[in-house]
Amino acid sequence: MKKIELGKTGEKISVVGQGTWGLQRGKSLKYYTEVKQCLHRGIELGMNHIDTAEAYGWGRAESLVGEVAKSYNRDDLFITSKLFPVHMTCKGMKKAAYKSLENLNLKYLDLYLVHWPNPLISVAKQMKVMEELVNEGNTRYIGVSNFSVNRIEAAQKALRNVELVNNQVRCNVLNQHHIRESLPYLRENGITLTAYSPLGHKGFRNVKGRLRESLELIAHNHKATIQQIALAWLINIDNVITIPKAFQIKHVEVNALAADIVLSSEEMDLLADNSIPG
Repeated sequence: MKKIELGKTGEKISVVGQGTWGLQRGKSLKYYTEVKQCLHRGIELGMNHIDTAEAYGWGRAESLVGEVAKSYNRDDLFITSKLFPVHMTCKGMKKAAYKSLENLNLKYLDLYLVHWPNPLISVAKQMKVMEELVNEGNTRYIGVSNFSVNRIEAAQKALRNVELVNNQVRCNVLNQHHIRESLPYLRENGITLTAYSPLGHKGFRNVKGRLRESLELIAHNHKATIQQIALAWLINIDNVITIPKAFQIKHVEVNALAADIVLSSEEMDLLADNSIPG
């Protein structure tokens, strides 16, 4: 599995990871068993970056990731979780972080993100807590999710001795806003972009027009699926990694193969020009 550096940390992270958004509480044992099998298969294929959050199934996703993680050496996995920004006090934010560690049955996270900006909570307060979590050894790195460049700048200024290394945003061939608007700043400041929902809605099965034609043409040239080409387009962009969700093993395997696809500059430009299907 291809890896790139996370920010300026020296840490290498897989360009295709595994997302757990959409995992729900109250499902059958069979459902959870199948999800765990998918995560195990992904790890076997080098997709050792697993992304979760306290809000995913309200702790159930974290617990399930923890059940999978115990089968491996901790150093072989890179686990990200996210702070849901409803906690108004420093004490509440720390309590949420400790609860995530408890759910995951881990001593530390590799990366901890503020899930969404909340205008009711000062960025300075959030960053104070995030920096303390690093200093206490509860997370190795910190970042944000769904933050604009202006908000990232404010967060960076609030930090003293720790730097943000990641911004996780919704990004795919149909939604290229952050590639155009955020990525130049992120590159310049040593912040990696993680694309969530990299396969859009239903894996682009309903996409029509010029974008569909371009995806199918490039897929034909590479003997790949349009989903693999959509993933490959993102990870062929410098400083971008992805976390597709896959709750079927065949989809995990297809996602992993996308990491090996190298697109030409002409193919990259063709998809960049088709962000709005017509």
